[in-house]
Amino acid sequence: MTVIRDLTNATPATREWYALPEHIRTAAEAIAGPPRPMTHIEILLAVGMAIANEQEAAKRGER
Repeated sequence: MTVIRDLTNATPATREWYALPEHIRTAAEAIAGPPRPMTHIEILLAVGMAIANEQEAAKRGER
């Protein structure tokens, strides 16, 4: 089941977090825990972006 969140008043970091693919958000949460106050979601975003970047590098054969 897909949950559609109302991001009208969300911060840019929150919007970016939910824009990541679900499998990346799940992996980031496994490392850093579920979303908490905004400072934590910024950490989740950083971890998720790092995972996404690693996946892209692997696709290009860099890893």
